[in-house]
Amino acid sequence: MKVVQEVIANIDGKDIEKYTIINDNDVQVGLLTLGATWQEFLVPDGKGGHKNIIIGFDDPAEYGKNTLCAGQSIGRVAGRINQGQFKLDGKLMQLPQNENGNTLHGGPQGFHKQLWKASVETKCNQASVEMAYNAKESIDGFPGDMLVKVRFTLDNNNRFTIQYTGKNGGQATLFNPTNHVYFNLGERQDLTKHVFTLAADHYLETRDDLIPTGKLIDVSETAYDFRAGRNLGDAIKATGGFDDAFLVPASLDAPCGELKDEESGDAVKLYSDRNAWVAYSMVGIPDGIYPARDKGKMAKEFEAIALEAQFLPDAINHDGFGDIVLQANEEKTYTIAFEYYKDN
Repeated sequence: MKVVQEVIANIDGKDIEKYTIINDNDVQVGLLTLGATWQEFLVPDGKGGHKNIIIGFDDPAEYGKNTLCAGQSIGRVAGRINQGQFKLDGKLMQLPQNENGNTLHGGPQGFHKQLWKASVETKCNQASVEMAYNAKESIDGFPGDMLVKVRFTLDNNNRFTIQYTGKNGGQATLFNPTNHVYFNLGERQDLTKHVFTLAADHYLETRDDLIPTGKLIDVSETAYDFRAGRNLGDAIKATGGFDDAFLVPASLDAPCGELKDEESGDAVKLYSDRNAWVAYSMVGIPDGIYPARDKGKMAKEFEAIALEAQFLPDAINHDGFGDIVLQANEEKTYTIAFEYYKDN
């Protein structure tokens, strides 16, 4: 196991560092201090080289020019908060709004916009990069200040673990972070050979602006039923593309889902200790986005699938969706893991 550190850019007078964790199987994870971003997931391609199975940008400045949030850390709250409003300790709170009058992905100054400080820890069978950021109410508009740490760990079983820890100050706030990673495990610029499996009996009904109505819909006999595995190309064709939250069992011991490319045999198992995965098929992406996964090629609609582990969106405004309140002087840690394997 080893970690390579380098400065790869300077934006507004600030150095952007890249940390690459390399395990004994030559699986590599690239991480940026800008936005605590997961830039690369490099796996051997069988030809003496590597392929990147996630979307990222070679030039860190590109992360600030598009809305994909590719591989970036999202918070304080992932997903949408209705009208940016919620009640906390009996008081109505108003957050900055940045999408159709709602607050999306931590608002206009969320975690993905910030520069984080990193440190490294290497052990025999795993290595970690930990990034830290002091979130302030004066910057992002969420109540109170808090210290956030993201610990990225790659081990020799090809399991990549992301742990988000929030340590609150003297005022209650919200905490429901995620990583906004996009996967494409194959060589094509589409998902027609990908099979997605997810142990979800229900998904959320939403309004046109993707705010949950509060109703859970049974996936049975719908294109949203991934319990036995479903071809993503077929699912996209049947739905027109999706951006939906699925209710899943929380477990770090057994995977709740899997993504697999039938052509290459490359696959990733999904683990989370929270109750939802949001799956977004890149429907309606804007023009002018160039992912590093396909150097020199413009990203295409439905090229990859974003898989975001979190509590159900807008949880603060719906009973039973999950407790995303971080009380004064409280600390919470949430864990997400992706385990790569090749099915020959």
